Amino acid sequence: MQFLGNVQEVTVDGKLVVRATFTPKLKDAVFDNRKKPLGRIVRIFGPVDSPYVTVEPTGDTSLLSVTGKQVYIDGVENHGKQKGIGRGNNPVPGV
Repeated sequence: MQFLGNVQEVTVDGKLVVRATFTPKLKDAVFDNRKKPLGRIVRIFGPVDSPYVTVEPTGDTSLLSVTGKQVYIDGVENHGKQKGIGRGNNPVPGV
């Protein structure tokens, strides 16, 4: 897991605002320090160096208890080459 940032506040409509240490991807899953899922990233805004991230909560987490806590995202990314039909030396069948 990779440290995302600290929860700054809870919005009126029930979303979490996190001050991020880097720019994550939209729809990344967000977890607490116990690897319990908190929600998904739905919006990124603010300065490029340390953006703010809006997280839409999933589940029945007490939102007020999350304020000020550290949150994380799953740091596993697929940077390898993709293999499949029609790529490289793999001809498309029937063509």
